[in-house]
Amino acid sequence: MKFSKKFFLVLGLVALLTAAIATTAFAANTRVVRLADVVKIKMLDDQPATFRLLGSYTCDKVQFNSSVSGKVITIYAYDVKIRYTGHGCDTSKGYRKDVTIGTLVPGIYTIIVNPDANGKGQKVLKGFIAPMIPTPVPTSAPVVK
Repeated sequence: MKFSKKFFLVLGLVALLTAAIATTAFAANTRVVRLADVVKIKMLDDQPATFRLLGSYTCDKVQFNSSVSGKVITIYAYDVKIRYTGHGCDTSKGYRKDVTIGTLVPGIYTIIVNPDANGKGQKVLKGFIAPMIPTPVPTSAPVVK
């Protein structure tokens, strides 16, 4: 191969590699702007605990995080901005998302959505009951004589 063909081949490969790395780096670069607004929370299933959140956000997407501590379930809905998109956070959009917490220990729980520093949430659902999951009982095999 001539030098010019090798040079352009290597230059093209470097350009493709750089574009692939830069694209994934920019796409993964997000930041939390604020907590998303939650208008309504609805219980869909008690075991595994599943809730539907309805609300609005202004940036690019909504990201959810949940945790269980004792008998308190905390759910965070974050308004997330993807960096380097060229547009701001100015248009309000609605969301509807089902959040599954998982199988819980039987008991009565309090659900707090987007709590502030004092623990007061945007929405609070008290008295959520996680029932005991029934386990199958083995049947005895018939005795053959």
